[in-house]
Amino acid sequence: MNRFRTTLVLLLLCAAPMRADVTVVQTMSIEGAMTAMMGGVTPRMVTRIKDQVSRTDVDVMDQTVATITNLATRQLIVLNGADKTAQIFGAGSPAFPAGQAPPMPKFDVTSKPTGQSRVIEGAQCQEHAFTMKVNLAEMGASGQMPAEASAAMKDVRLSVSGSVWVATEGPGVAEYMAFYKAAADANLAAAVTGMPPGQSGGLESLMNAASAAPGLPYLTEMIMTFEGTGKVVDMMKVMGPMKLTHRVTSVSTDAVPNDLFVVPEGYQVVKP
Repeated sequence: MNRFRTTLVLLLLCAAPMRADVTVVQTMSIEGAMTAMMGGVTPRMVTRIKDQVSRTDVDVMDQTVATITNLATRQLIVLNGADKTAQIFGAGSPAFPAGQAPPMPKFDVTSKPTGQSRVIEGAQCQEHAFTMKVNLAEMGASGQMPAEASAAMKDVRLSVSGSVWVATEGPGVAEYMAFYKAAADANLAAAVTGMPPGQSGGLESLMNAASAAPGLPYLTEMIMTFEGTGKVVDMMKVMGPMKLTHRVTSVSTDAVPNDLFVVPEGYQVVKP
């Protein structure tokens, strides 16, 4: 559960871009193995940015989870609308105490432009192809998994490939790139997780790759497959590849209210 929580926090952290009054609305569709489990639901994400603070609301299956990322205080707040609780990570309250953060697997990330361009939601976008490989066996080798789970992950690798279409000009683009760069420069991942810089198993390189993004991604398509041997890989191969598509439906530069970036009244702050 702790490892899942850390992974969720990191993913939400990476999904919180920009650095001025900007609002980006995205939808996500899932095809393949997860489709039946999701019941055909299309998650919706709304990211709002004001100066060095961002808030991302994810609506899926009648539940809403919001994250508030503050670069100035190096904190990330996770709001659970179902039970009205707030968890605060960073600034002395990392996801794991010092020295107790489990090692994260290394991320092998590559990205390069394809030279293709197209218009998406009125924005001129260029395509960049990317790949990411993660050796999940490294999670089992940490000694913090039950022996049975560790054995199941012994030769399991996650492979992700796809493309992202980015706009280099237009509303929110400059703010998007500036926020990602500031997040990487602030070592925000280390503050949130409690992992010392350089010991996050490649997480910093993943954040740096995001900070170097050449624009605002309007369309991201990725295919996830599993490689290796064992029951886990055999099961995932039977289920087939999973395709995820993120698409921006609107970008606004209207002013964002300040009260969206604090813990709402009536919420209880609980320990991570």
